[in-house]
Amino acid sequence: MRSIQIFGVGEGEREHVMQLLLQKAGEPLDRGKVRDSIRALYATGRFADIQAEGSPSGDGVSLTFTTSPNFFVGAVDVEGAPTRPTSNQIINASKLQLGELFTQEKLERALENIRQLMQEGGYYRARVSAERVSNASAQQADLLFHVSRGEQARVGEVKVAGTSGMSSLELQDIAHLDRGERVTSARVRGSLQRLRKKFQKQNRALAQVSIAEQLYHPETNRVDFTFQLDPGPVVVIYARGYHISRGTLKKQIPVYEENAVDDDLLNEGKRNLLDYLQTRGHFDAKLEIRKETDSKTLRVIYQIDPGALHKLVLVEITGNKDFLNTSKLRSYLQIQPASRFLNHGRYSEALLKNDVATLERLYRASGFRQVQIQTNVDDNYQGTKNKLAVHLHIEEGVRTRIGELHVLGTQKVAAPELPELSSQPGQPYSEQDLANDRERILNFYFDHGFPNAALEINTKPSEHQPNREDVTFSIKEGERFTVNRVMVAGTEHTRDYVVNRELQVHEGEALSQQDLLNTQNRLYDLGIFGQVDTAVQNPDGTDPQKNVLVQVQEAKRYTFTYGVGIEFETGQPAGTNAPQGKTGVSPRVEFDVTRLNVGGRNQTLTFQSHVGSLQQRGLISYAVPKLFDNDKFKLIYTIFYDNSLDVATFTSQRLEGKVDLRQQFGNSGVEPGTRPGPNSLTYRWDFRLVKATHFAQGFSTDQIAILSLPARV
Repeated sequence: MRSIQIFGVGEGEREHVMQLLLQKAGEPLDRGKVRDSIRALYATGRFADIQAEGSPSGDGVSLTFTTSPNFFVGAVDVEGAPTRPTSNQIINASKLQLGELFTQEKLERALENIRQLMQEGGYYRARVSAERVSNASAQQADLLFHVSRGEQARVGEVKVAGTSGMSSLELQDIAHLDRGERVTSARVRGSLQRLRKKFQKQNRALAQVSIAEQLYHPETNRVDFTFQLDPGPVVVIYARGYHISRGTLKKQIPVYEENAVDDDLLNEGKRNLLDYLQTRGHFDAKLEIRKETDSKTLRVIYQIDPGALHKLVLVEITGNKDFLNTSKLRSYLQIQPASRFLNHGRYSEALLKNDVATLERLYRASGFRQVQIQTNVDDNYQGTKNKLAVHLHIEEGVRTRIGELHVLGTQKVAAPELPELSSQPGQPYSEQDLANDRERILNFYFDHGFPNAALEINTKPSEHQPNREDVTFSIKEGERFTVNRVMVAGTEHTRDYVVNRELQVHEGEALSQQDLLNTQNRLYDLGIFGQVDTAVQNPDGTDPQKNVLVQVQEAKRYTFTYGVGIEFETGQPAGTNAPQGKTGVSPRVEFDVTRLNVGGRNQTLTFQSHVGSLQQRGLISYAVPKLFDNDKFKLIYTIFYDNSLDVATFTSQRLEGKVDLRQQFGNSGVEPGTRPGPNSLTYRWDFRLVKATHFAQGFSTDQIAILSLPARV
């Protein structure tokens, strides 16, 4: 083999792709290796078509691979979307996932889904098309759906089918679906809910309500609806053999909450009622479900045999020596002795059996593999009939400990880099700890670029020490995946460095799902993006170098808040005839503006005001949340003005300005699941200018509060 060439691959990736070939230059030509090379290229998922051609070259052969690239879904946007459905609903209806393989079949299916969604919203005349923009270097296809919604359809005829006997006019009155109204998904959905609620009030839990047909007439742009209404029988549920109130039945039997009748819900009600009876001392209660049906009614009868009334007065646990104390073991039990809130206690043979199994599993999971628990139930405790005492005696046996511990298969990751394990030689043998260690090791591998890592745990009795179990962790690391490129899209006003400083994935580093999640959370925490999606391009391909996609959608930069009202205030100046002042009334107007992402730097400008004849206030603030791109520093500028006529003696005017620099010590709180802390330090510079005017006759300035005194600070 004299030389190998490959076409259809960028210069920056040619060397990497050449390494995937099994047929190498300088080696003898092998048809099997050429075939395997083609398979290896296909398996990467990057190529739609591959052709190999050999030609004589001197005393050897030159091999040429010609490839056609696959494209993967990039940004998906919508132009011309109505208020309902929204742009996001249309994008979700397309079912195109960021980073997945793009095909024409998926695009056609997306267009059909969007058309269906538009019809559900009443836009039967909508026209939907797609514009594709391909980026060959990134193998990415950005899609823009053009929606021309047309006129919204109207409700035509409303018909009724089924066994309800309801007329069309009655249905329209109940469903609030009148002829000539606009067709919307919310209106149709609401009509179905009202009809179902109507039948539910009649105790018809088996009622079937649906739309049998929606017939669109393009010439009139109207939709005829045919409702299928089958009310079914009236469902009556009651208890026989023991009095249970109607309210208790509704609370314990989920049929009433789900508004449906099936065996699963009835059996769940049976279990709830048994639990209810046991908490009232009927520990031996038995319950059966019977159904009686006629043409108009379905009767569900809970036949109850309450049995004798008992009281559980004692639960005794003995034999526990080397494991948990008695109070801790009691916390795992479902049976409970009588107490202030349980007059008769809680007990049944099934509950006792489950409690024994729970304690045995707990012991075995902590190394007591030979544990045995004996039970003794005394139904005549201290000579009193139906007074119960339950005795649990635990024979713990010998505790098994871990003998030798081996971790095998660490080739690309050094064993000391693995997280510390709970299972250690000499420690009690715990299956739960082994499972936790397995999850801890696999999570470590997943977060370091090994998405296909697998781990097996093998145990065997120690050959050298009694009651010891040797443990071996066998790791299959698999291929290590790294980040080839990080591609950010969707920023219109935001500067690149604002996004880049939040990225936790970087070129050349191991591909980590946790880093992808952290990147998404940090970008959301900026507060300037309405939506953030992160994905791996070509996730199903075997190519170990993956592109990471970060798709953002900027939030609205301006937020306006306004309000109008009336304010009342006492103590207004009224002259010498009214020394206590009079009541003042004034209209009040509030107007606030918030500007996000000022200059594309993730900085916020806020203006707040309320104005009336009694008081005028205004505030302007400017916040820099990450000064010098540092999570630990936040800078805030504030200017505040206040002009208040709030007492009968004088009018105060106040102008304040301040600069706050906040420094966070310790954790900055930007990582998911963490809080800022533990301490912070605030450096503040304040300016305050206060004026006092319109003094009342005979008023002394010595009576003015300190903060209201005319001053410049």
